[in-house]
Amino acid sequence: MSPFRLLLRWALTTVAVLLALLAVLLLTLRLAVGELDYLRPEVERLLSDRFNAELEMEQLNGGFQGLDPALSLENLTLVSRTEPARPLLEIDSARLRLAGIASLLGMPQVDDAKIRGVTLHLYQNPDRSWHWPQPAELPPEIIPDGHFTLERLDYWVGVLLRQRLAVDNVRVVLHGLDRRLAFDAPRLLMAGDAGRAHIEGQLHVANNPDATLTAVLEVLPGQGGLADFNAALQARMELDHLVELAGVLSRNEPLKVDEAQGEAKLWGRWRHGALEDVRLDVDVPRLLLSHEQRPLDLQDIRVTGQWLRGEEGWQAWLSTRGDSEAEVTTSNAGASAGQGVTADEGAKDPDHATEEEANEAAKGTSDAAGRPLPKHWQASGDANGWWLNTSDFDLAALAAWRERAPLPDGLQRILGRLAPRGQVGGLKVGHRDGHWRAFVELYDVAVDPWQGAPGGGPLDAWVEAEDLSGTVRFADTGDEPASLNFPDVFAAPMALSSASGEVSWAYQDKGVSVNGRDLAVRWRGAPVTGSFDLETGRATPGHLALDLAFADVDANRNDLLDWLPVKALPAELTEWLGLGVAGVVDDGTLALNLPLADDVRSEDVDLSLALDIRDGTLPFAPGWPALKGVNGQLRLDNQRLSADVEKASLVGLEARDATVSLNDEHLEVASQAEGSTTALLDFLAAIPDLDIGREDWNGQGSLAGKVDLAMDLNAPDALSLDVSASVDEPRLGLVPVGLSLFNVNGDVSYRYRDGQGGLYGELGARAFEGPLLANFDGDAQTMTLKGRALARGLLEWADTPDLAPLVSGYFPYTLRMPINGEKPTVSLDSRLEGLALNLPAPFGKRAGEAVPLTLNIDQARERGEMVLRDRARMRWRTAPVGTQGQLWLENWPLEPRWPRDPGWSVQWQTNRLPISPWIDALSGLSLQHLSGRQGSGQGADAGSLATIGLSTACLSLNNRCLGTLQANADSLGGGNWQMALDGSIAKGEVDYRPSAARTVNADLTRLSLDGLWPAPEAPTQVFDEVAAAPAPLPLPNWLEALPDGRLRVAEMTRLGSTLGPLNLSWQASPSRLVLAPLGLTLGQVSARGELIWEAAGSGSSLTRSRLRLDGGDLGTALATLGQDVPIRNAETHVESQLAWPGAPWQFALVRSRGSLDVKLLDGRFLNLQSGSAKLIGLLNFDNLLRRLRLDFSDVTGQGTAFDRVNGSATLYGGILETHGPVQIEAPATQFSLEGQVDLARRELDQRLAITVPVTQALPVAALVAGGPVIGGAVFLAQRLFGRAIDRVTRIHYRVQGPWTDPRISLESAE
Repeated sequence: MSPFRLLLRWALTTVAVLLALLAVLLLTLRLAVGELDYLRPEVERLLSDRFNAELEMEQLNGGFQGLDPALSLENLTLVSRTEPARPLLEIDSARLRLAGIASLLGMPQVDDAKIRGVTLHLYQNPDRSWHWPQPAELPPEIIPDGHFTLERLDYWVGVLLRQRLAVDNVRVVLHGLDRRLAFDAPRLLMAGDAGRAHIEGQLHVANNPDATLTAVLEVLPGQGGLADFNAALQARMELDHLVELAGVLSRNEPLKVDEAQGEAKLWGRWRHGALEDVRLDVDVPRLLLSHEQRPLDLQDIRVTGQWLRGEEGWQAWLSTRGDSEAEVTTSNAGASAGQGVTADEGAKDPDHATEEEANEAAKGTSDAAGRPLPKHWQASGDANGWWLNTSDFDLAALAAWRERAPLPDGLQRILGRLAPRGQVGGLKVGHRDGHWRAFVELYDVAVDPWQGAPGGGPLDAWVEAEDLSGTVRFADTGDEPASLNFPDVFAAPMALSSASGEVSWAYQDKGVSVNGRDLAVRWRGAPVTGSFDLETGRATPGHLALDLAFADVDANRNDLLDWLPVKALPAELTEWLGLGVAGVVDDGTLALNLPLADDVRSEDVDLSLALDIRDGTLPFAPGWPALKGVNGQLRLDNQRLSADVEKASLVGLEARDATVSLNDEHLEVASQAEGSTTALLDFLAAIPDLDIGREDWNGQGSLAGKVDLAMDLNAPDALSLDVSASVDEPRLGLVPVGLSLFNVNGDVSYRYRDGQGGLYGELGARAFEGPLLANFDGDAQTMTLKGRALARGLLEWADTPDLAPLVSGYFPYTLRMPINGEKPTVSLDSRLEGLALNLPAPFGKRAGEAVPLTLNIDQARERGEMVLRDRARMRWRTAPVGTQGQLWLENWPLEPRWPRDPGWSVQWQTNRLPISPWIDALSGLSLQHLSGRQGSGQGADAGSLATIGLSTACLSLNNRCLGTLQANADSLGGGNWQMALDGSIAKGEVDYRPSAARTVNADLTRLSLDGLWPAPEAPTQVFDEVAAAPAPLPLPNWLEALPDGRLRVAEMTRLGSTLGPLNLSWQASPSRLVLAPLGLTLGQVSARGELIWEAAGSGSSLTRSRLRLDGGDLGTALATLGQDVPIRNAETHVESQLAWPGAPWQFALVRSRGSLDVKLLDGRFLNLQSGSAKLIGLLNFDNLLRRLRLDFSDVTGQGTAFDRVNGSATLYGGILETHGPVQIEAPATQFSLEGQVDLARRELDQRLAITVPVTQALPVAALVAGGPVIGGAVFLAQRLFGRAIDRVTRIHYRVQGPWTDPRISLESAE
């Protein structure tokens, strides 16, 4: 109740109390005017009983003034009967005279009264109402009944106008629960005469001289006197003191007045005793309210209104103006009552106000968005009822006020639950002919669901209501997507692109019925039509009935569960649908009857669903493959679901004539299927707990089969599945091992029962060019492969056809592998009977020989082992440090230990390792081919090779034991290796680094050549190697894979001689091998140069050398090589360029060509008697001179001495021919040799010239030995010329014939 109404009510009540007191006193006066003081106690008792309180008066006197009784009293007090007593009413003094005749005819009429010091006390109850403390009470006859009517107002105004009194010092004291407030009225005057009446008064807050309320009423009697009066009222109220008044009146009220400014004005007019016109003007610059500590700051509020009574009824207008367009925030908690017009615009003259203007004022405008209250109000009424029309306002803003305005609790709850938002374009509400009616125009309106009724929006709607029923016709706004929310049915609101329909409601039998008809929406692009019926609020549980029809539903893009009433479905069915049921629904219907209760059972729900699906998906169970591309019909009747599938795909298999049924949570699926083997593999791989290693298989072919499935949704582990297929596969590939199975055919089936599945049947095929039979035992959960592999098929699978010379024949094998879904343990057994291995012992075998081979792979423990009888053993595992593997050849430890580091280790320990058989066996193979396919086609990941070890007590060549050798190679990572060599053959290290400029770097501290270059049984010389060599070897293929490198040997030994050091580098390419630079020290001579081995056409090769020998004694080099020494000298210089067909070790002078340049200093040709010195025509000058019987004792004591030897020769076609004479300068003579040597025929054709001094020491016989003519001429010349012939003598010889026994003839002498 507003403060103004409260004060007005208690002011009227105070007057009524006074009049009641006067009425009682008047009665007393009429009985005994002269005995009033004597009757005072009785009067006090009577009044105390009437008010149920204690009343006392100090003095009560009465008398008559003419015919009118007069009364006076002093110090009247009325206190409560409570402990302690509380004052209720106090009157200091009263003097009054009653109009006797008028008072006897009705209500008392005071003709002349003066009352002073009236104080009224009111007390606030805990329920925030104001009253006197119990048991004090007002007499029932003066208590308002709470119903306001114009007739009652007119009556009381008429009563007041009859009084003539003046009241001074009136005070009203409000005793709040926690504070006290008093109002003072210094003087209340009711005066007038027979022609007019005047009432005026002011009300002040205690101790404040400014008037809070001022009122003036002028009354003119009508033709019938005051019963037919005309009156004008003007009242003005200052609002500044509302804070104090509201602080007392509204204690603990949610709404608080924190600040108020402004004033309110009221004008009223009575005509012929009836109220005819009322005008209101409220101007509030600021009104600061707070509701539950939330501020509501309203500014510039202007309210103007007018009420008019007409002949047929009444009309009223109210216009508002203010900051109503402001949003509701924590600091500005909303808007005011709304913007309005000025007082002059709002309060039009009633005589000139037209109905059109009234309707326009009622309609208002819609230019204000976010307005919580209408800007314009218009009301009208007559004897049949009334109507109220408003302009537009905003629902969200009004709802926001619910937390800041003291709205009724019921309205608070409704606004909180519905959370309305949108725009009310207009509101018309009224009461006509005994019925409540309302019409509402809504724009962009949205509400939340409430008590089973759907929510949604934004929509445009027209609402019509009568009493407790009504209808809403709605359509989408078109501006933004709308939604429709059935929270008890669908999981999420329905997002709509369009919507229209009609919803009606009716409240009857203490319940609410809501019906939706002609509903048409477009939901996610799909048209949906339907209706619903809702019953709720009665003693019995309500229900919701929903009927929908939809088409073109794309449940592939959006989950099907988003389209279905999932909250009305059983949990198990919802879970199954949530596995991925999807598709495009061309047509569908839904009928639902859902009880609205907390404990609804699934069997209490009536549900019917029919869907025509294409491109759909139907799942089986979690983790299982689903039917895809489903075309068919899906039906759901209560708890039973069924589907007829015309066609679908099952992991690539084409399903036909499939049926799906779901009844009492029991799912059954049956379908025919056909497709490719790849599709079958995909399907089997998709089955849980069946591990076929799908990524390991590929193939092409076709099959046909059948799929049958049954399961309980609440116990998916109790699934039953049967899949049968007939396979016809031209090729099936096992990818990891690169194996292809051809002509695969047979029947297989998969059965799943009690949580375990198995594969059954047999498949025939061809593998490794041999037959293969695969048997699947589902009970034992194993697969057994039995077959026969041909060697060429095995080599083709391994992509090593070059190994065909080593392997031939075939061998049977058996492979077993579990298929229980776990990592299998694979075992392979074979005796290799029928397979021949053309390898040196012990790895070679005959075709008929049986050599057991076993292979076991434990994938669960990630380890495996292979044993080839006593010839090889291999094992591997996955350890915490990484993959480890070990391979032993021939010999292995009884209890081997795993290494600490990851990687593979290969160890070959053999007593004797023959080089020649392995060279012969592998000579036709390409090193590049073998190295390029390491690990390919082997079917196992060899991992990284970490170490290689080779140990042999005898490395043999041509049945000769070269010595012992231990080689250990370690991986350094990044493809780098380091190998240590030790043994009697060699000692040193070899590094292999692929990224280095020289990949191979070999450093040997020693190398023994005794085994590689043994001592001959009969003495041979290097110059014996003149015979024709074998056919030139072609350039080997392994040169392409030979990395570049360098070899350094610190010391080489042979037959007790020491050679070296040796330094050489090589570069290899597919067309040549270059040894450069090449350096070798032989005794005192160092050889430097290069050696090139290159291709020379198809199937042939050529070696070219360019060497230079520099150093001291050439004989030391020959001695180091184990040759006879025909020469000794102090300095040697030899340059050679030679080329010969074939490999470097196929050197033969007879096949070589090139040139030699020789320069020897300070030496001697030694006398060689050895029969092995066959090439005397070239080097054995000492022997040649002796054959000439020239006894040069000064030069032949230790051989033929020389100071210098210079000469050049060419070699071509087996002929060694001097290039100019070879000059030999000796201390006592000179030699020159010119001619050629036929190396193939081993014959000489040379000319020898000797220049010697002729002295007495030269006997004539020696010259005669050269021939009688020459001998005689020399003797005669000596005698004739004396010492002149002693200077020089030049003799020319011809040397011809075999070089073992040449013919020497004297040609001339000089």
